[in-house]
Amino acid sequence: MHKDIWLYGVFIGFFTVLGWTIDHAIEFALLAAFGVIAWLMYSMMQLQRWIDNPKQHEFNRQFGQSYRMYRQILRKNQQNRRRKRRLRFVISEFRQAVSALPDTIILVDQNGKINWANSHAQELLGIHWPNDAGIGFNDLLREPQVDALLSRSLSEKKSSKASELPSIEFKSRIDNDITISMKFAKYTPRMTIVIARDVSRLIKINKIHTDFITNVSHELKTPLTVLKGYLEILSESEKIPTKFGKPLEQMNVQSARMQVIVNDLLYLARLENKQMTSSTKIVDIAILLNSIIQTLQPLLEEKRHKLEIDIDKNLCINGSQTELHSAFSNLIANAIHYTPTNGLIKIKWQVNKDGARLCIIDNGIGIEAQHLEQLTQRFYRVDNDRSRDSGGTGLGLAIVKHVLQRHDSELVIRSAIDKGSQFSCQFNSKRVVQKN
Repeated sequence: MHKDIWLYGVFIGFFTVLGWTIDHAIEFALLAAFGVIAWLMYSMMQLQRWIDNPKQHEFNRQFGQSYRMYRQILRKNQQNRRRKRRLRFVISEFRQAVSALPDTIILVDQNGKINWANSHAQELLGIHWPNDAGIGFNDLLREPQVDALLSRSLSEKKSSKASELPSIEFKSRIDNDITISMKFAKYTPRMTIVIARDVSRLIKINKIHTDFITNVSHELKTPLTVLKGYLEILSESEKIPTKFGKPLEQMNVQSARMQVIVNDLLYLARLENKQMTSSTKIVDIAILLNSIIQTLQPLLEEKRHKLEIDIDKNLCINGSQTELHSAFSNLIANAIHYTPTNGLIKIKWQVNKDGARLCIIDNGIGIEAQHLEQLTQRFYRVDNDRSRDSGGTGLGLAIVKHVLQRHDSELVIRSAIDKGSQFSCQFNSKRVVQKN
């Protein structure tokens, strides 16, 4: 650029000196300046013609600012072509990888239009790519709950993980025997990914599993009742030799424990049945918690625990009193059982920004981090011997989890070795009712 300025300056200066020799310096200087301007405009016009149609118009200038601009545009074009080739390769690899996945993957833009879909979308949802490109996603599905969840995802401003979002299940419009599980995750500000899969087989397996547990539990219930009845008769009989007293006592304890397990399994099977409905009403949680504490008072006194209570008496829940009683009593009983003698147990029921939360806090021995995610599985025990000695069945936290799920809530567990544990039941604001 500086070289061009010097060149144009020398050109104008030469014509100025030439004009000065014949007393027309100003006229010659202006003529030279107009010549420079005309030259620049002509060069820029050639450059513009080349930019508009590089195949028909060549740019032959080998110097000047327009030539340097021409060279820079060429370099940028080459860089862009290389970048496009890389992007096409990455997109091709991505689409091949996504197409190989067993799940249905669909990309939906910020307007809810289909941007891309893999081959499984046609089999599961009847979405044909690329024929359905640009069509509204829910215009093809016509599912109100899908529309609601998609709208929620599109309204999100930040990217989100699919694992953090709720999924929905609905019957396929192609085959009524197929149940589809679907979730949405926003991975760019302008794009949402839809992940769908056929969960019919999993639902059938879960149903077979639940039916099996229910049937076996029902079949065990009657013989256990008979067995326990005869054991009680034998235990009270004076004709039984003394040496059989201890075995009969152990048999009574174990049969009672078996009855508790059977009853818990039957109750858990009912909770897992999503089609089963329970009567809901406004549950006074303060009264419910006080009732549970009153029932467990002898156990508290036996273990000599200190109990601290912080309960909002105006805070209620719209739900099933029977199910909530079962969940809360399991959590409080666990805190009492698994906290060493002379421990401290805190029960807090307070409103928070997300709704309301019940916290059961103890200062017991705590639970190692690797066990926390598995605590709500059936029969999972951190310490088998300690659980059996306390009379636990290994089903209490599984019952708590399913009760909370039926109340659109979740169980949050925090614990550390030698620092105690905190079990929190978080209820969303839709379930919370204030007395006043």
